[in-house]
Amino acid sequence: MTLGRSWSYTIALLASVAVVSCAQVDDPCKIKSRVVADDKYCDKYWECENGQAVQYDCPNGLVFAGKHRGVTEGCDYPWRSNYCEYPKVQINPPIGAEHCDWLYGIFGHETSCTRYWTCWNGTATEQLCIGGLLYNENAHSCDWPENVDGCQKHPLCNEDPNGNVPLGKSCNRYWQCQGGYPRLQRCPAMLVFDRRSLRCVVPPTDECEIITTTSPPQEEEENLKPGQHKRPTTEYPNGQPGSQRIRN
Repeated sequence: MTLGRSWSYTIALLASVAVVSCAQVDDPCKIKSRVVADDKYCDKYWECENGQAVQYDCPNGLVFAGKHRGVTEGCDYPWRSNYCEYPKVQINPPIGAEHCDWLYGIFGHETSCTRYWTCWNGTATEQLCIGGLLYNENAHSCDWPENVDGCQKHPLCNEDPNGNVPLGKSCNRYWQCQGGYPRLQRCPAMLVFDRRSLRCVVPPTDECEIITTTSPPQEEEENLKPGQHKRPTTEYPNGQPGSQRIRN
């Protein structure tokens, strides 16, 4: 008899908790945006439709960021702006694809420290860090080599960790390795980089008979700052970003 009363009390308590939890979610039909975050799960949200609150899931790997925010459907990568902090969690399990831990996200390369993958609806696009940077999995972006665990030495500096390396066909720019880390450098005015002596000299050289006055190609000129990475133009397959929303 006592066990029966205890069991009934437990059921009543759980029901009460469920009601309180539901009550914590603002009614999206009573606010201007018509969209609110779920109170427990950061990859779910509620939207007002025909006067009723309807729950939706963010695309796999993304979390709710707010109406008109994020990369698609009001959802964004979990690490941006602390969109998924404790005690909230992602309830939906990852759906893996080739090179992608989730259908949407940015992930490290399996064999290269200078490359990474951007995944959009399970389609992986290979990206390259430039300007002497390496991919930092903790920051989800390209970063200075000394900030990247496990990839301290850059392939450009394999032969000489403190030497100079030519930069493509440029006559006045080159890589300067410092302890295995490359830094983009430019020769002083009126000098050119000599590929044989690996230093700046007075022209002409075998490759540069006159001083270059035109700007080098954009890919040589670009030198990203730490924490930045080039936004891929192919990040969104089939044109504009977007995918069919998942309704619960």
